[in-house]
Amino acid sequence: MNQELRFNYATDYFAKKEVSFTDKNKFTLGIIDCDGCFTNTGLLISDQCDFTIKCAVFEGEGKLVFKTRKEFTGFILKQLEDSFEFINLANNLHADIKCLDRVETYDYPPYAVCEALLNTIIHRDYNFSGSTIINIYSNRIEFISLGGLVKGLTIQDILHGASQTRNTIIANFFYRLRLVESYGTGLQRILETYNDKKEQHTIEPLPASFIVTLPKINNVEKQNFSKDDSDESKILSLFTQNKYITRKNIQTLLKCSSFPARIIINKLVSENKIKIVGKRRSTKYIIADS
Repeated sequence: MNQELRFNYATDYFAKKEVSFTDKNKFTLGIIDCDGCFTNTGLLISDQCDFTIKCAVFEGEGKLVFKTRKEFTGFILKQLEDSFEFINLANNLHADIKCLDRVETYDYPPYAVCEALLNTIIHRDYNFSGSTIINIYSNRIEFISLGGLVKGLTIQDILHGASQTRNTIIANFFYRLRLVESYGTGLQRILETYNDKKEQHTIEPLPASFIVTLPKINNVEKQNFSKDDSDESKILSLFTQNKYITRKNIQTLLKCSSFPARIIINKLVSENKIKIVGKRRSTKYIIADS
């Protein structure tokens, strides 16, 4: 086990989240053991992480023609952010004009993409050295992570909300950084995101891998909803009865975890629609005009 690990990206990430990253915290998180040596978890958190995520965009619905490909390395949270950004480049935003209202929808629901991506990192089997694979076709995205279902669980158990975390330390790490709210709810949230869609996502557990497929929705159906059904409008409507709102309010409203909630919050802040008040756990959001 390499004991010359660097944590430059992790140090910056923890500072940005205002979470301590001292030796004591590293021990609590399982990054170092009682002898002060780096653990396998430490390797995943380090800049020298051996595991990678490979993303590819294909022409059409098969694998005959590559359009582009990219491999992401380093700290697993850097891989998470880089992969999400890569997928976003292929997640086109479409707009329809309905009764003078501009209705915008993505090819793939951003919350479902976030949850599927988090699932591939948190629940994969790190005893395998291969890469996590993300394949983007003209009509779907496949998320392929190594490691099948945890022994004793079935797909029926998963779909009904049962959960058994394979990597408890990794899951706790993501929880401490407020990237997930609880363990084992990601697939349930994907299911809810596609509830009203004609095409449904698929979950395929294999002996040594786990595949989540998200179908494109914009080329399948024209959605019949008004402007008030957009996520941004839903969030802004909260201010009609509240002077301020919290991230928890947004997660409850959109039925999503903290990671996708933060994405839309950052978008609203960058567009000067809402403002940030307070820091850390006391952070609240107010309407920009108030």
